[in-house]
Amino acid sequence: KQTVANYLQQNRLNGIHNAAVMVVDAKTMQVRALIGSADYWDVGIKGQVNGAQAKRSPGSTLKPFIYALALDQGLLHPYTMLADTPASYGAYSPENFDNRFLGPVSAQEALIRSRNIPALRLNAKLHKPSLYDFLQQADVSELKPESHYGLTLALGGGEVSMVELSQLYAMLVNQGQLRPIQYRVDERIIPAIKSLITPASAY
Repeated sequence: KQTVANYLQQNRLNGIHNAAVMVVDAKTMQVRALIGSADYWDVGIKGQVNGAQAKRSPGSTLKPFIYALALDQGLLHPYTMLADTPASYGAYSPENFDNRFLGPVSAQEALIRSRNIPALRLNAKLHKPSLYDFLQQADVSELKPESHYGLTLALGGGEVSMVELSQLYAMLVNQGQLRPIQYRVDERIIPAIKSLITPASAY
């Protein structure tokens, strides 16, 4: 809790007044620490809302799963060259975060540098499952119909909770197996495990 308080104190001038933290042991899926808000009693920051369960845009955090699905579907390998060049999809003309284009870039570099255009182009080629199908299989709740998002789902157009995102990222550690979060160390329920990507793609 002190770490959160220190972070907010250092970033208050940047307009940051609240934070949520979730620490999960990816091997056991047990929650080691959970802070839903900086101050439960602070009405000004809606302190009684658990930020770990709140839905919000995941930004670029879903990109690794686009690449993992593309690997599994035989669309690329880490050194496949992708085009980071201007693109238009009807009225939608996406940009990169730095408003620049790198031209030809390897899949590995495109992911490391979080380039938007290669991820969008790759996302458009995914099938059985698409990114949307994958998120449904991963038990991401409250998804609107796929047509609502279009290509923007790849860049954070949907909403995911911190709990859901933690399960997704732990899946990369667990060789592509999705396992539910465990909140109690004495839980004896055998969790349902889903294999959503291959161990090789997770690696």
